[in-house]
Amino acid sequence: MPTYDELTKAIKSKSLAPAYLLAGEEPLYIDRLAQLLLDTLIPEEERDFNLSVLYGAEVGARDILTEAMRFPMMGDRVLVVVREAQLIKDLDLLAEHLEALPSSTCLVLCYKKKPDKRKALYKRLEAAGAVYESSRIYDSKLPDFITKSFAQQQLAIDPRAASLMAEATGNDLEKILGEVEKIALALSARQQRQVGLDEIEQYIGVSKEYNGFELQSALIKRDAARAYRIAFYFSANERNHPIQQILAMLFGFFSNLMAVHYMGARDERSIAAGLKISPYAARDYNLARTNYNAAQVFAIIRQLRLLDAYSKGVDASIPSSELYKELVTRVLDA
Repeated sequence: MPTYDELTKAIKSKSLAPAYLLAGEEPLYIDRLAQLLLDTLIPEEERDFNLSVLYGAEVGARDILTEAMRFPMMGDRVLVVVREAQLIKDLDLLAEHLEALPSSTCLVLCYKKKPDKRKALYKRLEAAGAVYESSRIYDSKLPDFITKSFAQQQLAIDPRAASLMAEATGNDLEKILGEVEKIALALSARQQRQVGLDEIEQYIGVSKEYNGFELQSALIKRDAARAYRIAFYFSANERNHPIQQILAMLFGFFSNLMAVHYMGARDERSIAAGLKISPYAARDYNLARTNYNAAQVFAIIRQLRLLDAYSKGVDASIPSSELYKELVTRVLDA
């Protein structure tokens, strides 16, 4: 299966497949590849004749074939882009007709969910066309994605600022890129090349002092005063700091910390290699490893599960404001 960079290079050089299946749960790369094909294959003056953009909620397999079987007018190619193809109930009917498509046709299916690799359509596209699967980036990889995105704008971002931005934006790559462009534009007027916590707070609107990343940092360091201060702030601003989001973040961290104990990692380099994270992120795990032994981590994971259940009204009715205080207490007392 070709990578995003390989497909991009092939499309730009016009080394094209007759049909593409751009599938997966991360829409950013699917949309980018579809747009690249559109920009590369069909000149602006030919688009009224040789470009068809269809939407899955409005068409079926027969409609797609009607467009894909026609020949170009005043040009070399017909491009048929099917957006939201996962909504088409009879999409698999295309499989038996792929080989009959004119050589001048390029069919692009934008399928924004995981494809079923057992289906004939997938197998035939893999054999005779090109299949690309766009997977969601793990939350732990978001700071790296943010760092690379700023680097493309000739900007450097502090690792802590990248983590804070990742918490604020969530796993929405389109949103992240929009924020990167906004910050890059603002800093260009000041001829500033470094992005720090102040810029994230100013342009994205997240507090550099009171956020999930800082709560996690306080718990890692067993800084009770700071952890409770952040927890009290969260409890007074529940709408902007939902407890489930914080619990999920901490559950991910302590689950990875348990893996660190089991793999026997004893330094930042081995932790970074074992968890496939940046050396900067490995520092937190190395510190947490010394502050929480494996038994304590096991107990913390159990408490986080219980608190998550309580937050959803299972076996308890505890306000979120109280759960934040319970959270800090249970982690530090483990």
